[in-house]
Amino acid sequence: MDNKYNIENTDTIDGAAYNEKTKMLILQLADGMDWSDAAGHFELLRQKLNTYLWYIDSKQYEEKYPDVERIELRISFLFKEPDACLKMFEKVGEVLSRIFENSALIVERGNQE
Repeated sequence: MDNKYNIENTDTIDGAAYNEKTKMLILQLADGMDWSDAAGHFELLRQKLNTYLWYIDSKQYEEKYPDVERIELRISFLFKEPDACLKMFEKVGEVLSRIFENSALIVERGNQE
């Protein structure tokens, strides 16, 4: 597995980019784990998503990006994720919009079996 797609480091943010012109912060979560252990994968993904939501809710990003007006959380899967993920994404999207009003959740679905 490529390290840039490793969700096992659940307490880290995989990537962040900031556009000064639009004042948009893009947070990237890259998931390259296959789904052979679906229960374990879901738990790691849940923990990783909680780290991202905590980062946004606690405003940790303000240390480096003080004038953020929009946040996008982008999740990219390498392997095709189960449909059960859709319900989790719905919840994450709801929580994200509650903690940062001008936000979006973008999911790039996997295509490898």
